[in-house]
Parts: sequence; structure tokens; C-alpha cells
Amino acid sequence: MRLAIDNEMQQFIDEKLRAGRYASAEDVVRAALAALRQQEFLGDFASGELESLLAEGEQSISSEGTLDADEAMLARRHRRSTRGADHP
Repeated sequence: MRLAIDNEMQQFIDEKLRAGRYASAEDVVRAALAALRQQEFLGDFASGELESLLAEGEQSISSEGTLDADEAMLARRHRRSTRGADHP
């Protein structure tokens, strides 16, 4: 497979290669695709949402102890689905 990469993306790839973290352009693309897969798996956050959730979690830990991770994710999914129903 061949891909056309614009100049900005080519410069980004070149920067990563110069930094020495990746051995090839293919490695940079593989890492980008892995990050995209992870982002899609975890879900997209609205601007500032992740920071807000982290602050909420830190406050909760300080005042109430730790949260169950599964319950927290279910609550987040419920909030997102409820918000989606309100905003077609």
C-alpha cells in the first residue's frame, strides 16, 4: 500500500525519525494507528472533559476514598449517552 502524505505530515514523521524514537516512517505510522485505535476504544473526550474527570476523581479520592473503575466508566458512558439523546 502506498499513501500520499502532505508536507506537514512528512515533516512530523521526519521530526520523529530525527529524534531517534522510531526506526522508520512505517514505525511512526504504526504508532499513530495504534494511538488512533486506543483513542477510539477509550472514546473521544470533549475539550476539557478529561481534565474535569481527573479533577473530580482526585477530589473524590480526597473526600471519599477511591472509586470503582468499572462503575466510573459506566457512569461516564451513561452521561455521554444521555447527552447524545439531548443533542441529536
